[in-house]
Amino acid sequence: MIRPTFTLTRRVEFHETDAAGLMHFSNYYRWMEVCEHEWFRALGLESMTVGADGHARGWPRRESSCTHLRPLRCGDVVRICATIEEAGAAFLAYGFVFEKDRAGRWTEVAHGRMTTIHVRKDAAARMEAEPMPDSVRAALAPA
Repeated sequence: MIRPTFTLTRRVEFHETDAAGLMHFSNYYRWMEVCEHEWFRALGLESMTVGADGHARGWPRRESSCTHLRPLRCGDVVRICATIEEAGAAFLAYGFVFEKDRAGRWTEVAHGRMTTIHVRKDAAARMEAEPMPDSVRAALAPA
């Protein structure tokens, strides 16, 4: 089975590091979200919308995890490869692999997972899961 994938390349910035000079762990989660949003943009999709009914829709996180294998430092060039691991009626489960450019050779430094739920927020700001739009399912369908 062919799985849809997306790749984003970034450089670790000084403000993303901690006192030890390593990329702070929280930034791996930020980068996963940035990768997801850039993927949606590349497909012409929006991660947050307001429907014809006036209710906001979006993709809050149900769970996320990240395993750190090697450190990243300021200036390191990193490739984040995202894959749709599972797609249900109202959720997407992403897998992420972080790779560092080491003299022209990509080496895995971390991997993560994030599950998002497509929700509709009602007038009282309560969120309820609802099926993901057909446009999202079609855009993410394997080639």
